Amino acid sequence: MRRQISVMLFIVWLVGAIFVGNVFSETLVIGANVPLTGPAAQFGLGKMRALEMRIEEYNAKGGLNIKGVNYKMKLVAYDHKTQPGEAASVAKKLIYDDKTKFILAGAVGACCRAAETATIPNNVMFVFSCAGKELLGPDKPLNFRDSMSSEEQCYALMAIVKKANPHIKTIAVLSSNDTTGWDSCKGLIRAAEKFGIKCVAEEYFERDVTDFHPVLARILAKKPDLLDNAGTPLATGCIVFKQAYEMGYRGVKSWLGCGMPQGLVNMAGPEASEGTYLGSSWDYNDPKFNMRELTEKLKVYKARYGDEWDYTGISTYASAKIIFDSMIKAQSLDPHVIAQTMVETQPHQTFLGPYIFGNEGYYGIKRAGMHPAVMGQIQKGKMVNAGFAIHPDLAKLIGENWKFPQ
Repeated sequence: MRRQISVMLFIVWLVGAIFVGNVFSETLVIGANVPLTGPAAQFGLGKMRALEMRIEEYNAKGGLNIKGVNYKMKLVAYDHKTQPGEAASVAKKLIYDDKTKFILAGAVGACCRAAETATIPNNVMFVFSCAGKELLGPDKPLNFRDSMSSEEQCYALMAIVKKANPHIKTIAVLSSNDTTGWDSCKGLIRAAEKFGIKCVAEEYFERDVTDFHPVLARILAKKPDLLDNAGTPLATGCIVFKQAYEMGYRGVKSWLGCGMPQGLVNMAGPEASEGTYLGSSWDYNDPKFNMRELTEKLKVYKARYGDEWDYTGISTYASAKIIFDSMIKAQSLDPHVIAQTMVETQPHQTFLGPYIFGNEGYYGIKRAGMHPAVMGQIQKGKMVNAGFAIHPDLAKLIGENWKFPQ
């Protein structure tokens, strides 16, 4: 009897070993070209960890079965150190040495532009959070942005501000005299026009300016109903709002690029910051503006890495699911076939809500990631969710009345 049991146990072990050992026939390398050290490391770490978590989930379920072949995904991530030259080298290393066709995490605009010099001619799918119109276009069909850039957030911010303040008819925008400033201001002006808001002042300043009284004097003379700091850096934007308040401005304020609400309150002061609408802030723990899965994953991330998960990393986690599911749907590892599938099977259900790649009207191709966009507001010295808006491209697929499940 003991021998029979031993034989049976051996057979069970052998069958299990065969199945487990043969789950994966091939390896599919997934690349990440991100900053892992230096001032932008937070973005890179969040994106790399997002891929790490998502890949582990798929591998635990048997990987990707493509035409009868089971692929185990392997993450290969390199630090580009926020240096464009290094980002180009990393892209080449991932393509030529690691043999990947999928670089699914990229960050920092100049570095993404450098990396695409290698990804585009080699037909490599490149997914990033970098802003800038030049990174997406019909001539770059394998480039995707996984997070909402200022162009897409502008629409949501203006929609929420106008809904709460229907009297607003004019806006003044100001920002740094560089690509970030120009793009954010132009985006706000375009979005404002869609809601009947006319721009009466558009000002740009050098980044070392600290006295904004002359600029604000010109702006306030136009009596704008809404003042927006656009892409102004945190410390500088706080000076702008503080000086505007001291000069008597009591109109509505918004700040497209403010991702640190408490920093705004602390540096500009409670009076000058009160009521400001924020374009880059979202309280993910508010059940009124959240998907349950997102709340759960935030806890998992915090417990595992001991850090808060930023929006760009969260977006990578959402987009990776779309890409991997599209590989399975298409039964292909051809980046062009997968890109087509990603767009044709929209909308995708993610922990950010329904998600699409769109804004073809601006970029000439559906490659900009979009989902219901939640915007914040400073109320009594704290940031709260002010509401959410749905981009027209997304509304066409899910309807204008979509709401977060309660």
